[in-house]
Amino acid sequence: MTTEFCGTSFAAKKLGLSVGTVQALVEKNELKAWKTEGGHRRISMQSIADYQRRFGRAGEDLKDPHSSLKVLLVDGTRETFDLIQGLSLEGGTPVECVWITSALKALINFKAIQPDILIADLSMPSVDGCELLRTVRANHLTNSLSLVGLTASDPSEIDKSQNLPPHTALVQKPVHAEWFHGYLAAQMAIRNA
Repeated sequence: MTTEFCGTSFAAKKLGLSVGTVQALVEKNELKAWKTEGGHRRISMQSIADYQRRFGRAGEDLKDPHSSLKVLLVDGTRETFDLIQGLSLEGGTPVECVWITSALKALINFKAIQPDILIADLSMPSVDGCELLRTVRANHLTNSLSLVGLTASDPSEIDKSQNLPPHTALVQKPVHAEWFHGYLAAQMAIRNA
């Protein structure tokens, strides 16, 4: 019986992780691997499949187009979560909403949550929503992720120096129901296209 192996980059893409995270998993012996004479890692495809099963990710290369959209809301206020959760429940699009109160916690848990849409308050203490959105967009594995920045200010008055990632929707608080339902419907249509 021959064992199949792959490189670190392929393993990262297969698992939806960064190359550095895959290297760390190899060092912790979570993934079985060996090094070539040239120093390149060869990771066992079987250990990748085992890792996916252990963490409930088997066969998750593509999302089921009929499953709900997963929205990650990063905002320090309960009122915003209650509003987004309520709008998610009353709309016609199936949505699962996850709420985290800080950008740092969101970054730590981002991989486990795997959102389709990231909604972040632009003015949070410590790491703000702008930095969160830029950091998440810098990861090439999140190119299909939709980004929304929430602001208490008029979106046209947002300081351009905040350097929001391209294609980030800017929305004024409180979020309007019609906009939100339309946005979710559009995201579901894009995913199913």
